[in-house]
Amino acid sequence: MRYLGVVGLTVRRGKQEGLARYTFSPEEQEVQSKALHQACDFLESVYLATCNRVEVIFLCRRGTTVSEYRKRIHAFFAARDHAKAPPALTARTTAQALHAYEKDGAAEHLFCVAAGLDSLNPGDAQILGQVKQALHLAQGWGLAGSHLQFVFEEAFQAAKRVRSKTTLGARPVSVVSLAFGLIEQRTTRPATVALIGAGEMTRQCGEHFARRPGCSLLFVNRTVSKVVDLAAACGGRALALDAFLATPGHLDVIVTATSAHEPLLDRAFFSALQGAPPLVIDLAVPRDTDVQAAAAAGAQLCDIDQLNGEAERNRREREAEIAEARVIIDEALEALRLRVFERDISPIVRDLRGQGQAAADELLKQLFNDGLAHLDEAHREHIRRFGQQVVNRLLHMPTVGLKRLAREHGMEAVEAFLQGVREDSRER
Repeated sequence: MRYLGVVGLTVRRGKQEGLARYTFSPEEQEVQSKALHQACDFLESVYLATCNRVEVIFLCRRGTTVSEYRKRIHAFFAARDHAKAPPALTARTTAQALHAYEKDGAAEHLFCVAAGLDSLNPGDAQILGQVKQALHLAQGWGLAGSHLQFVFEEAFQAAKRVRSKTTLGARPVSVVSLAFGLIEQRTTRPATVALIGAGEMTRQCGEHFARRPGCSLLFVNRTVSKVVDLAAACGGRALALDAFLATPGHLDVIVTATSAHEPLLDRAFFSALQGAPPLVIDLAVPRDTDVQAAAAAGAQLCDIDQLNGEAERNRREREAEIAEARVIIDEALEALRLRVFERDISPIVRDLRGQGQAAADELLKQLFNDGLAHLDEAHREHIRRFGQQVVNRLLHMPTVGLKRLAREHGMEAVEAFLQGVREDSRER
């Protein structure tokens, strides 16, 4: 794990606006993930974006620090901002606003993310699937290899243990479930609900409202064919985005979660609404709603930033469950550390033993050619086996010492030791 790094931003630290600037739209994710990988010169990388976080998980090249990679990642997105908006926008976030973890700390952060412990809502049931999908995409694009796969799979196993062995798993929650609670508090029945978008959040919202008596559901998307089946399954109707924005009619609730680059719900939209101003639940990054236009129209707007406050209250209520889950994560991290240690030290030990045996064989060859040339093959084989035993015994102590050195001080200490041995050998 000595070359593992994580750099990212969460909605808790960067708010919804800041997070949006580090988020690729689904249409550009492959191209931009590859461009980010190349611009930063990662060995391997995975780009993860959810409604409340962006993470870049990567392997560093030898000699390049995670701090340097954080600067490169920031520079990549700042250049995108510069191309899309006035230069003043790029000054709002510095590289230091991005969190950065390295080595064991990076693995710990990834494990906590996969288990939902770092989510807006602890135990978020969706995040594990999103992390799996991010790895799958990166592998398909040739950006992630066997090293990241190994660490991710360990994180997946730890996340499954958290869900099966703690009450966090017994009470799965998500950002969408937080939104449901607010909707129940602020609306009465029956209600006319518009669901904008065609993603997983839209599906979950549609299924939730379909179970709520008296709801009239309208599924809206730019490509209407993508929501026709969902609308039919939930007892609603489908409508193209342009038609909806032009004549929205009366709505009690709007839930929007698209990948649009600019606000969809602007002044013209709110002016076209009929009846009392609606409750708007905006789960998009960046926002689908023009905040000032919503306020001017008297609409109640709840976005990711507001859900964050709700999540912090929920987190405090679940501190005991989180602590229980952290014990499982810590155990999994220790097991991972030992497996990585064994994987890294094993080839060094094999190489050390191989060099020792090669040196012994060379000396025995000289001995057989000179002073012991008269011995037959049986006696020579006996001496070879004896020599092998001597090599094994002589190397036992340094092997044990190297393993302890690696376990307590890391592989860097082992490499420094071996480099000293090599330099001493060259001097001789």
